[in-house]
Amino acid sequence: MIRQTPGATGHSLSIRETGMSLRKKSGFAAAALLLSVSLSACAGPALQLYTLGGPATGSAPVQGAVAPGTPILEIRRASLPDYLDTQDIVVRQGTSIQRSANGRWAERLSDGITDFVAARIGAARPDLFVTDQSLSVPATARLAINITRLDIPTSGTATLEASWSLIPVDASKPEQLQRGTVTASGSAAKDADAVTLADTLVSQLSDRIVRSLPQGL
Repeated sequence: MIRQTPGATGHSLSIRETGMSLRKKSGFAAAALLLSVSLSACAGPALQLYTLGGPATGSAPVQGAVAPGTPILEIRRASLPDYLDTQDIVVRQGTSIQRSANGRWAERLSDGITDFVAARIGAARPDLFVTDQSLSVPATARLAINITRLDIPTSGTATLEASWSLIPVDASKPEQLQRGTVTASGSAAKDADAVTLADTLVSQLSDRIVRSLPQGL
């Protein structure tokens, strides 16, 4: 006759339970790994950030102390239509507005345009101290830029329409208001292409503004 020793059944159950627990943990780990791989496979392209770039001009940057009496030009933040003044890269396809799924401006577009215009004017006019920040000393004049249209179609001609005002701090001097339209041709099927077109348009606008600024303000 076979006798069962006390405690043998409990010991046998403990081994089986341990085996089941290990199998469950292994199953959970495998499922988590499979889910992670599946999510990685479904993930889209990485987010790309863009800026308005390229050298402002070919000249060397201005450095050193600012000479006393140097005119100070303060550039106010550019004004844009609300639907454009975001970090979204926006193009037009027919009458539809398309926002990029994976591309963004590195900063709000009005800030990026203001920074870029200030850099180009500063490089082109070293006789001026150009800034887009408020200073402790009063500015000689302020520049206000109002972009009423920035249209970049997926194909065809991109257009920028703007007006700008040079506002002297000296109330006895008249405000100078000007306007202009610039264009650039090319495809905007890719984000990088749309950024290149925007860069070209803002560069042309900057050049127009530079040519309109009087000497000495």
